[in-house]
Amino acid sequence: MALPTKLVVVIRADLPHAWAVNAAAVLGLSLGVRLPGPPPEDAKDASGGLHAGLDPHPVPVLSGTPGELRELHRTARAREDLVAVGFNEVARRARDYDDYLTALAATPGEEVEYVAVGLLGPRNRVTALTKHLPLHGAPARRPSGSGAGGARRGDLFPAGGHDRRFGGPATGDERRLLLDMLRAQRETLRLKCAGVPAELARRSVEPSTLSLLGLVRHLADVERRWFRRVLAGQSAPPVFSSDADPDGDFDGAVDDPEVIEAAWRAWEAEVAFAERFVARAAGLDVEGHDAWRGTVSLRWVLLHLIEEYARHNGHADLLRERIDGAIGL
Repeated sequence: MALPTKLVVVIRADLPHAWAVNAAAVLGLSLGVRLPGPPPEDAKDASGGLHAGLDPHPVPVLSGTPGELRELHRTARAREDLVAVGFNEVARRARDYDDYLTALAATPGEEVEYVAVGLLGPRNRVTALTKHLPLHGAPARRPSGSGAGGARRGDLFPAGGHDRRFGGPATGDERRLLLDMLRAQRETLRLKCAGVPAELARRSVEPSTLSLLGLVRHLADVERRWFRRVLAGQSAPPVFSSDADPDGDFDGAVDDPEVIEAAWRAWEAEVAFAERFVARAAGLDVEGHDAWRGTVSLRWVLLHLIEEYARHNGHADLLRERIDGAIGL
């Protein structure tokens, strides 16, 4: 006979295996002490051996994005008939329970990020909230589309938006083609960072310090190097990194409104300078000297910047999907 209640554990899809197992164990214990009634009856095997009783609830372990976990926890906590237990990043990083309580008390509610959520309550309520989530470790969900086999990884980003990034010329003047391709890559970075200002500094999977904010800071320094220092010959040291702190662009990308604003301000200033420089250049054969590559042409710099942005926009794709599950070109 089906039980009237249901117990489900939902784990962040990108959580490393060992952490996922730990999260499931923590939530299992936390929900187990909240189950009503006496402990389950012990059982015996055919040889008379005694086996400790197991709770009769099946425990499906599902997978969700950070955004889905946050919304699941918020929705479940608002219902009096559900028990919702969230295993968050504060708890995962804590040394012990006292450390967790102290750290949580200093963390604003909107900054609490969940790595797993456990639910207990009426079967129909729990099913309604979790039926769209896949089993943890199952193949990634793919949106339906017109690609091969009727499905594709993602459409333009954001889906359904009016996207002009790839509407530029495909024939004609070389300078115009290079500039348009670079413009599309710059706009892709901007789009991938749009709509999640509070999570721009969120790191990639540990131990990486990669973040969307770090990419903005890094690419501001990249633009500054090639256009101001190398091609224009200006004395323009990096804004966010240095010889003494070569990873300052990523390490210093912290969740602070002033830091975020400074990153965008620097990036936009460098992009504007680059656009003015290219527009005024006599041709693509204009040259500058770089300590790494020696003599380089404006043509090479534009090609290199396209490659640099394309590589880091691949990082941005994964970082954005980890934040709220949004995907797309």
